[in-house]
Amino acid sequence: MYKIRIHGRGGQGAKKAAKMIGQAAFKMGKQVQDFALYGAERRGAPVMSFVRIGDTPILERGYVDDPDVVLVLDKTLLDLVNVADGLAENGLLLVNSEHELAVDTPATVKHVDATSIALDTIGKPIFNTTMLGALAKFTNIISIDALDWAIEEELFNYPKKMIEANKTAVKKCYEVAK
Repeated sequence: MYKIRIHGRGGQGAKKAAKMIGQAAFKMGKQVQDFALYGAERRGAPVMSFVRIGDTPILERGYVDDPDVVLVLDKTLLDLVNVADGLAENGLLLVNSEHELAVDTPATVKHVDATSIALDTIGKPIFNTTMLGALAKFTNIISIDALDWAIEEELFNYPKKMIEANKTAVKKCYEVAK
C-alpha cells in the first residue's frame, strides 16, 4: 500500500488535492481511500489530508502516520509542524518552495515552485493541483493522463478555461520538477 500525507492551510486545497490523487489512482485501477483532517479550523489554519492507494481493498483506517510521501503546500508550515514525522528513510518530502529549505529528515527532499507555476498558468496562486504534477514526476503512483481525468472530474463545475489552466499547470510542474 502507498500512503500520502498532505500538509496545507485551510483554503489551500489540501482536501481537494487528496481527492484528485485518489481519483487519478482509481482511474488507473487502484483501490483508494482519501480523507481530510479538519474540524473547526479557520481559513489559514494548518490542515492535513491523507491518501492510501493499493492493489487490494484497503482495510486500514485512521490517519496516515507512516507516509511514503508528504506534500507540503505551504513552506511556512515547516516552522509549525513536523511535516516529516513518520516519513520513511526511502520516502519523499515534496515542498512548495521557490528555493531549497533545510528539513531535518533522512528522506529525499524535493522543492518545486508550484506557486509561481500556478501564477504563470492559472493566473492565481492555486498550487494544490500544480503540486500534483511533481507528485506524478517523482513517483509512479499516478500518471499525468489520470490526473487530467481527475481534474476534469473534480472541477467539472468550473469554467472550461479554469480546468484547462489547472491541467496546464500540472503538466508544467511535471516538466520543470527536478
